[in-house]
Amino acid sequence: MEQEKIQHLAVVRLSALGDVCHAMAVVQSIMMRYPDMKVTWVTSPLEANLVRLLNGVNVVEYDKKSGFSGLLTLRSLLKDQTFDVLLHLQWSLRASLVSRMVKAKRRVGFALSHSREKQHWFVNEYAPEPKGEHVLDSFLSIASVLGISEPSLPCELNLPETTFDLPSRYVVLNPSASKADRNWTVEGYQAVMAYLSSKGMPVVITGDPSSEEKSFAQHIIAEQTDSVINLVGKTKLDVMLSVLKGAELVISPDTEPAHMATLVGTPVLGLYAHSNPKRTGPYRDLDKVVSVYEQLAEKEYQKPVAELPWSTRVHDAEAMQHIHVDQVLAEVKRFI
Repeated sequence: MEQEKIQHLAVVRLSALGDVCHAMAVVQSIMMRYPDMKVTWVTSPLEANLVRLLNGVNVVEYDKKSGFSGLLTLRSLLKDQTFDVLLHLQWSLRASLVSRMVKAKRRVGFALSHSREKQHWFVNEYAPEPKGEHVLDSFLSIASVLGISEPSLPCELNLPETTFDLPSRYVVLNPSASKADRNWTVEGYQAVMAYLSSKGMPVVITGDPSSEEKSFAQHIIAEQTDSVINLVGKTKLDVMLSVLKGAELVISPDTEPAHMATLVGTPVLGLYAHSNPKRTGPYRDLDKVVSVYEQLAEKEYQKPVAELPWSTRVHDAEAMQHIHVDQVLAEVKRFI
């Protein structure tokens, strides 16, 4: 399709924050190629706060709690517009139903190898096979029908100035994943903090306001309150991005802030055990990941990782404990 014929683009990606970060890098790349194109992105209320940081995107919210009535409201809102292309970047059935509320000439979904929950019923065009294993690569494969081959990283976002009194140099430690069994050990984080302190590098701890994350952070900080800045539960999404952008390094398990840091160009040291970092790791820093996924996956499934389905997960509840402090410190020393 010629550039001048693409006037209106629709994007459907509802959740989650990490995957929305991947999608933002791809969508901004499209917008740079087609600067006169209008973009409408349908997403969930939380993720909308992230997408709105992109200049030139019309954000339309769909709350899954609104159910069928919310779908009808969405259809009514967009009834007068027919998009040239719709990029269906989420294979869940809910997202597919949302996509049908949007009128579009071309509806592009994942290659059949990466499609789930009958997404192929809701599109009229399949993407080519992704060139890489990463989730972002699957998004790029969809965007390739518009001539896109690379994401835009770091993204140009409208970020606020932080009101926190942060030092000129610091490392962000984001210790909590979405599930507790995907967290690394308190002792491991404390050893990393002790090393950073010995090098005169301040540590900023981040996380969401849940009681679990606050408690976990307090256990890690313990008696080191004077050398640690605790921002757990104190940052909205846009402010969190500003904090991450100002860091020398972000250390995190497989969770959203790792991908948010990638989005703003900050190096990430990822800690992985349950999911394949080649699929879900920090996109620009896969060479810095400390991972025990490969050995644990092969032990659990009795097959080489190369022979396992691309979305295979490790189910060992103690998987993260297999990551040794020395492995992590060796990577930290590359930076500090």
